[in-house]
Amino acid sequence: MALPSKPAPTFDRNFLIELGGGILFRQAEKLFEAHAVESAEWESPVLKGLVDGGDTVYTPELNLRSTVFAESTCSCLDGRRRKVCVHVLATALHYQALKEEAKHAKVAEALAATPEPKLAPTPEKAPKLPRVRSIKLGADGLLLRVLIFLPPNLEEAAGRGAIVLKLDAAAGREILPLNKLNPRQKYKVAPQQVAVLKLVESWCGGKLSSLLQLTGAQLRQLLDAVRGESIVYWVKKPNAPIDWVGGTLPGVHEFLGEPELAKPEQPEPEPVTLDPKPEPVKKRSFPANISLREKSKPNLRRIAESKGAKLWQARKADYPVASEAAASMEHFSHKSVVVDGSPHYLAIRLPSGDTASVQPLRTLLKAEGFMLEPSNRKWWLRDRHKVLNFLAGHWKALERDWQAEFTDNFKSKLQAVEVSALRVEAKEDGGKFALEVSLSQSTDEMELRRALASGKNYVEAEGGAITLLDRTSVEQLHQLERSVSGQADRPFTPTFSKRLETQDLIDVEDLLDELCEGWQPPQAWQSRSRALKEVGALEAAPIRPGFDAILRTYQRIGVAWFWHLYRHQLGGILADEMGLGKTLQALALIECIVTQGSGPSAGKPAAKRPALVVCPASLVENWLRETARFTPNLKTHKHHGPKRAKEPVVLEEYDLIITSYGTLRQDAELLGTMDWCVVIGDEAQHIKNRRSQNAKTLTSLHADGRFLLTGTPVENSLDDLLSLFSFLMPGYLQKPAGKMSQDDKAWHNKRQAERAAAYILRRTKKEVAPELPDKIEKTFFCELGNKQQRFYQDTLEKTRRDIFNLEMSGANAGRVQFAAFTELLRLRQACVDPRILDEEFPAKDSAKLAAFDEVLDECLDAGSRILVFSSFVTALQLLADHLEQKGHKFCYLDGKTKNRLAICDQFNEDESIPVFLISLKAGGTGLNLTGADTVVHYDPWWNPAAEAQATDRAHRIGQTKVVTSIKLIAANTVEEKVLELQAKKAEILQELFDESKAANAKVNLDDIKNLLK
Repeated sequence: MALPSKPAPTFDRNFLIELGGGILFRQAEKLFEAHAVESAEWESPVLKGLVDGGDTVYTPELNLRSTVFAESTCSCLDGRRRKVCVHVLATALHYQALKEEAKHAKVAEALAATPEPKLAPTPEKAPKLPRVRSIKLGADGLLLRVLIFLPPNLEEAAGRGAIVLKLDAAAGREILPLNKLNPRQKYKVAPQQVAVLKLVESWCGGKLSSLLQLTGAQLRQLLDAVRGESIVYWVKKPNAPIDWVGGTLPGVHEFLGEPELAKPEQPEPEPVTLDPKPEPVKKRSFPANISLREKSKPNLRRIAESKGAKLWQARKADYPVASEAAASMEHFSHKSVVVDGSPHYLAIRLPSGDTASVQPLRTLLKAEGFMLEPSNRKWWLRDRHKVLNFLAGHWKALERDWQAEFTDNFKSKLQAVEVSALRVEAKEDGGKFALEVSLSQSTDEMELRRALASGKNYVEAEGGAITLLDRTSVEQLHQLERSVSGQADRPFTPTFSKRLETQDLIDVEDLLDELCEGWQPPQAWQSRSRALKEVGALEAAPIRPGFDAILRTYQRIGVAWFWHLYRHQLGGILADEMGLGKTLQALALIECIVTQGSGPSAGKPAAKRPALVVCPASLVENWLRETARFTPNLKTHKHHGPKRAKEPVVLEEYDLIITSYGTLRQDAELLGTMDWCVVIGDEAQHIKNRRSQNAKTLTSLHADGRFLLTGTPVENSLDDLLSLFSFLMPGYLQKPAGKMSQDDKAWHNKRQAERAAAYILRRTKKEVAPELPDKIEKTFFCELGNKQQRFYQDTLEKTRRDIFNLEMSGANAGRVQFAAFTELLRLRQACVDPRILDEEFPAKDSAKLAAFDEVLDECLDAGSRILVFSSFVTALQLLADHLEQKGHKFCYLDGKTKNRLAICDQFNEDESIPVFLISLKAGGTGLNLTGADTVVHYDPWWNPAAEAQATDRAHRIGQTKVVTSIKLIAANTVEEKVLELQAKKAEILQELFDESKAANAKVNLDDIKNLLK
């Protein structure tokens, strides 16, 4: 029995800042407020979402399988590096908002169920409202207008007395929720707008809110205050204000009832504020030397050029001094955290009343040695060493996370204290970049080292000057040193420098973005790396117009990604899910390279520097067909089979050479002497073992560009990544150096996976679904191997002789037709699997079985589930044996199967079963198999309608994924000829290959002979 689903946790501000850090949280807020999150669903213990990224739809997931475990993944660069990304946090915000909406809907229903008291008329003089308190008003301030958005269900909501409306503020050129206005900013507001602000504050406990739930009378009162102003909108039409007609809004006022005022003794129900309230923070302890939010960035101004920053001089504007005398704590609000003190003592007063929200801060103060004096409600620390250590670790967090206020006495006594800052310098140097990151401070480096080693987070100079060492910055700089050097046990140094290769730039840039908010790399650096972070912004590749017209947007982005890497001498892996056109994108790149002559060897004749594609033998023919179809202008040659070329000069006359991994191994010397403009390895899993001959031979080739194609996610195994990147960019990923502890090895493996992620581009069908049809149809042509080709040729010759002899014997037409049908059946079986006719034939020499294995592996690695249809039961039984040998679970259905529906239900409900083998005649119609998203036609059924019906077992109502239909066709055989004739003689073919009609089929011998040529 399935366990009950656990409810989602509360994704409040504290939870999300702890998860991703303050900066990432603020970025997520902006993404959420821009309505970029399309969906958010909780499927215990995983939160899943879809986020619109412009040209790309991101698929963030947050796995919370225990209270101490959180695993984040996303299709963006950070997500592929297993980091918490902005899309995950935005999805959590969206989900929490949905929960709040549902909760408020229940509140509205409860309010609707409460009868509204009858109101009696009273004098129309409205009570005088107090002045606006939430924001500062002034004639010289920033112009502010309040925007009111009404719900589409106004009539229904007014009937319930629960109208939910949204309030935004147009401040200067910015539009933001009303409750997000800066309380320190002065605003210029028209009198009617001031009335709106006063009303909202009077309804919301003296605060501004961006979401309100009002009765009809309250909404009428609000609208009366702004009569005639074009600031009222329908929420679904935010660009078209509702026009006033005769002092009312059509479609609005008629639902609000007649103007009525409440009796004093029967006040109207208070409006419900729908802005999220801070949830109580879970109790947790803090180590003594870290800030309250582990990933939050410093809020202080960074001074890049100086050795340090005078803290209160740097923030002087934020703390205006009211008088020369030190301010007492009594001058501050009792609702805020107030800090007083000097380098020798600290006195911190916590807000009164709200104990739950400051519990984490109270816990921290206790852990740091503060003592509470009940008489004045202050937490005291009277130890100079502890005071300076506390300030070094938590001063910024008090400002940023707790909005603490500091007394004038505190500012005065610590005015001379310096705080260390980070300095980053990057200069181009001979095609590489010299990077230097240092912790700026005015003290000697050895003094700093001694201080850190002794547990002191500050350094005192001989003259009494004090430099606080922000422990977070120290730890971040140390993390950068470890990450860039690749040494988990590297000791900390205040200054770190390294020469960076081109392939290192994007990884280091990502680390520096986390370390130094606002840091900008040099332009030359950005041109090589930054575009890879947002692949949708890459410069378009010079694709031929006719070719470009058939590409989808995500495919153009893939080609641009290839082109960017090639021009900067970088390699990459295109790991799109099966069916998204990896071959097509690779061919577009090859054509760009051949025609443009770009790259480090540009200027050498392209014809002398061909491109090379290496793929499994079963896909060589398919590559040839795709090349002929999409890039007919490329001079293409198949280097495969017994009659292949033996000299480089023959191959150099072509634009594109296609060969197999087996031929590459055999001709390693020949192909290794050539200079290739680009080498592309298809089905990259064939070189995952770096000790294999495939991997060694491919890596040894000389090429300007190196790329891999795979439908399999490759980020999960470091051994796989080391092998793949040994070919793509030798030396980029590092092997573990000697013996490592368990923790150091885990850290090393994670770092290598993060470095690799920047050069892996994977899109799933779910991500690009808006660009795809509901059903993708593909045809794979399988080239028969030597042994199967001889078997097929022998069968074909026998067929021709038997028909000729039968015809010469004077047999009647019906007998000849039936004999022809029988012989054609044998030819089809020879294409599908010769073992149907000869049990001794080796399974390894079956071309279709090899092609099926390629499709199967790619589907299973991508999490797809497959229906396999065949018109031959014997072929299905051979496949069943093959799947058992490989250890794959499967379902099976043919004409003898009982309980067909029970087997179908088992497949649909049990996702651990990836394959369903089905006889075309027994299961081609009447079944619902939407548990699968891939259909393989193992052998073609000559009536296209029958194939379509079989595909529709998966592609039907209830299917939520894009369905991929794949035909496996034996190239240069009767199977291919029948495909060519399908459109011309569909009726003849249907009769010819339907046993029940074979004897009476209206087929002449010329039709049969054409198939047997």
